[in-house]
Amino acid sequence: MRAFVFAIFIGMSALVATSEISAQRGDGPPLDPAAVRAANNRFAGTWKLVSQETRDANGQIVPPGPNANNIGRLGYIVYDPAGYMGVTIQSPNRPKFAGRQPTPEEARAAMATYTSYWGSFAVNDATSVVTHQTFGALSTAMSGTNQVRGFTMAGNRLTLRPPAAANGNQSSLTWERVPDLPNLTPTHRKLIGFWKLISMESRSAKGELMSSNPGMTGFIVYTASGQVMVHMMRPYRRRNVGGLPTPDETMAAYRSYTSYFGPYTVNESEKYLVHHLVGAINPGNVGSDFQRFFDFAGNSLILKVPVTKNANGEEVHMTITWERLSD
Repeated sequence: MRAFVFAIFIGMSALVATSEISAQRGDGPPLDPAAVRAANNRFAGTWKLVSQETRDANGQIVPPGPNANNIGRLGYIVYDPAGYMGVTIQSPNRPKFAGRQPTPEEARAAMATYTSYWGSFAVNDATSVVTHQTFGALSTAMSGTNQVRGFTMAGNRLTLRPPAAANGNQSSLTWERVPDLPNLTPTHRKLIGFWKLISMESRSAKGELMSSNPGMTGFIVYTASGQVMVHMMRPYRRRNVGGLPTPDETMAAYRSYTSYFGPYTVNESEKYLVHHLVGAINPGNVGSDFQRFFDFAGNSLILKVPVTKNANGEEVHMTITWERLSD
């Protein structure tokens, strides 16, 4: 029952999010919408991870351990003026799976070296704190939680600090703002922003429905700097019962979440996009190009995957529909 209620909460949170989502929660008077928007605008944009360090309670740098996987990580965090955010971070030198499907050990290693979550954000200037209110996350324990980060913004750099650990150690991640692409096309301008997953279905060549993914939630983000970020999560994901996930829990968490990021390019004449993956939950997808034919219909973005064939040799036409969240 707990898992059912939790999944409903996540799905509803993602669906009812509005532009007022970044207003501070609490018992005090509501914030001025203009002040909220101004705070959001300072964060808005694409930021690339440039450094990470940990300091102890005395302010001394803690050297990384021999098995640390947070050195040389590649990642992006994106904020939207309407109050939405997404983050993806990947460790270097992640081994590919030996087979087509990962073993529980391979899946656990893939998830341990990849961070992904998405939701809304709220800025508290008085305390220099930004709260990431997660709608979904690769980590089942993180979905539906508030991730509090102290922040410092100086020039084109943003430093985020999670709460200190019990031993007093505190990590900090520094991000650098990525400039917008020059000469953005009209298609770029239509794409730029946060989009909410509405439906995902596969049909035969005759248009007959072959499969769908009801209840699936997620964001796709196209940025003015030329980056795309994808988060897709199945409903009814269970949190781990114990401290370490069992093999079954590991595989369930891995199979119920999709995430990748990288630059994208637009073919205006043939109306297709190419997502160039520099990071993905599946290490084997890194370096791949995902082609998507696109169309706009009112407030919707329709992406069509190139036709494939299933195990029976039947053509499969997959369509993913997204609804604009950004203003």
